Amino acid sequence: MKVARVVAPVRAQVVEALRSEIVDGSLAPGQRLVERELCERLDVARNTVREACRQLEAEGFLEIPPHKGPVVAVLTQQQARDVYELREALECFAVRLFAERASDEAVGRLRERLGELASAHRSADTPSMLRAKEEFYDVLYAGAGNAALKAQAGLLQGRLARLRSLSLSRPGRAAESIAEIEDVVRAVEARDAARASELWCAHVRNAAASALKSP
Repeated sequence: MKVARVVAPVRAQVVEALRSEIVDGSLAPGQRLVERELCERLDVARNTVREACRQLEAEGFLEIPPHKGPVVAVLTQQQARDVYELREALECFAVRLFAERASDEAVGRLRERLGELASAHRSADTPSMLRAKEEFYDVLYAGAGNAALKAQAGLLQGRLARLRSLSLSRPGRAAESIAEIEDVVRAVEARDAARASELWCAHVRNAAASALKSP
């Protein structure tokens, strides 16, 4: 696939293309990337590839050892557990703040994003599910009204994207996930912050159990 030089800066397109390939498993954990091959495949300059790889390293998708080429990041089971524990702490707090602070309009937007997320889940297309989940989070963190919390959560997104893909690939997990989030949104609409946070914590733990389950 060659990268088109329209719509977004070329580097952003390269980042998105490589990120998508990592998330969907086309580029496997531990796989070494060869700059020359990436340049030829994506039809871009070497500097563009290097800049894109540095961004993906910052997001947690790649590792770039000294004097070596980039490698798709590998998460051990313990590292994955660590990520989910931090995710639980940050997101459950965000849900609590959203229920307490968000405007009625923001709550309505969260309900709309849930509908879009449910449609994406019914499509069984993992990239669509992940994009819809990101849009759901955009509304959630905006309504929570804590920029520092949003920034910290953003640091986890690279590692979580692959884990979410693994979790949602388990038979039946996508439908379970939507049902869990539906319960959370109902609690948010009732402005029951404690209940919404409690339900979201259960949702994250279920997602962790699904992602960490042996194949």
